[in-house]
Amino acid sequence: MKKTSFLTLVICTAGLALASCDDFLTELPTDAVADEEAFNSAKDFTNNLNGVYSNLGSYRFYGRNVVCLGDAASDLVYHDNKSGNFQVLSMWQVEATNAELQAIWEYGYKIVNNSSKIIKAGEAADFPESEMTTVYGCLAQAYGLKALAEFTLANIFALPYNETNRNTPGIVNVTEPIEAFQQVSRATLADNYTLILSDIAKGKEYFAREGVEIPGYGNINPAALHALEAKVRLYMRDYSGAVTAAKAALDARGSSLATTPESYASMYTSNVISPEDVFVIIKSATDNPASGSLHTMYPFYGLHISEEVLAEYSKTDIRSELLHNGDGEKYVGTSEGADAHNVPVLRLPELYLTLAEAYAEQGNYAGAKENLLIVCAARDAGFDPATVAEDASVIADIRQARKLELIQEGHRLFDARRWGIKIDVVKGRYKDFDPSRFAFPIPQTEVNAGFGVVQTEGWEQTLPR
Repeated sequence: MKKTSFLTLVICTAGLALASCDDFLTELPTDAVADEEAFNSAKDFTNNLNGVYSNLGSYRFYGRNVVCLGDAASDLVYHDNKSGNFQVLSMWQVEATNAELQAIWEYGYKIVNNSSKIIKAGEAADFPESEMTTVYGCLAQAYGLKALAEFTLANIFALPYNETNRNTPGIVNVTEPIEAFQQVSRATLADNYTLILSDIAKGKEYFAREGVEIPGYGNINPAALHALEAKVRLYMRDYSGAVTAAKAALDARGSSLATTPESYASMYTSNVISPEDVFVIIKSATDNPASGSLHTMYPFYGLHISEEVLAEYSKTDIRSELLHNGDGEKYVGTSEGADAHNVPVLRLPELYLTLAEAYAEQGNYAGAKENLLIVCAARDAGFDPATVAEDASVIADIRQARKLELIQEGHRLFDARRWGIKIDVVKGRYKDFDPSRFAFPIPQTEVNAGFGVVQTEGWEQTLPR
């Protein structure tokens, strides 16, 4: 059978529902359902949207691989070689044939392409108004899921966004569902971010339609769209836009931070939506079999927070007890089982730290300090506000706060990239690594398929040495 890339296949799922498709590079999608047959009612949109959420929560994407990558390949986490799970990327033995990178690419584009199918069908739908409000709600979420996947893929497989890199190769922009054997090409990074922001804006527009039901925080919701925009604009160094979006997200969420060890730990030991969640993936034990869970990665399959980082938490820090327990840290499991845990995607403290960083980068050091202290004071009753100055030195304090607050949630490597700071990786084996020059390689199977996706030139030369 003729080989093809994932990007040139119609999604190999029946009605977009999640199905096994491990041979996506060699097998034609014989079970794909044509768009006009898949969307005959509002319920069809809801069912197909659930399939996209399943793609997002798969261990191949945000359920494990994406979250692991941001910390396991950073200076905060190390691998003890106990198993081969995520060992290669943690040890920075990166190759274009790496299975985890291939899975991230595959499932990221499943989300993008399946969301595009929902969008195309939804914008052409002509149901009774009572059904169209459901369709509009699905469109809002599909645009948000598409934007989240696009941002994640661009962040991993392209360079960090800045004026120097904005015209370098990004990922493939998808504005229409990709058909089998269709030729595609990588857009510029600037065009990727333009599309991401456009998709977020369209999601907001559909949520604003009259009669649209607003979902909870286990789904893409208006606060999540604002929070995602704040993150995207922060990564773009659009600090004014990041402030506006972060404020909108905080207003929409309307909650507060945990201030006790018990309330903090409960966010990670319960499947209940916490007050800090803006968008969270809720995972049951059946969703997370064995190595598919972050619990088994930390620590049973070899990932650990470094002792040096753990020592940076004060004894009065409410995060300390959970992070020092040695049994999976943030992914200790719930009453449903060790492998059942939530995966945070967007959280309240990240929004405050986004505001702090954006204000500081604009020279508003008073605003930066105010938002930084909201997080620091909530987490550590012994924190002394006098240690934070209202000058440029607050930037270092904000970066330290992001490191301690967002650990194990997939941020650290990509924070270091966008800040342009050097880090020591593989437990100090490679020192002064500059991740801002590095982008993970496009999976070689995609490149070899010959449908237009080219490899990032010279990526091997920027590996840590």
